[in-house]
Amino acid sequence: MAKDRASRRAQLRRQTAEQANATDSKREGKQAFAQEYAYVLKDLRRVFALAAIMFVLLIILNIALL
Repeated sequence: MAKDRASRRAQLRRQTAEQANATDSKREGKQAFAQEYAYVLKDLRRVFALAAIMFVLLIILNIALL
């Protein structure tokens, strides 16, 4: 019985260590992805801001020309 408990505890420790390593590698992957594609987010913000300005300009011109 004592051997069974000890082997189960050892197995749980290994599983916990493996899960911690997997979580760390996922976290590192997300950070690398965010750093690598940071310029895309800046470009998207610029495009959305420009689209919003153009949309407002169209509304103003529509009101002014009626």
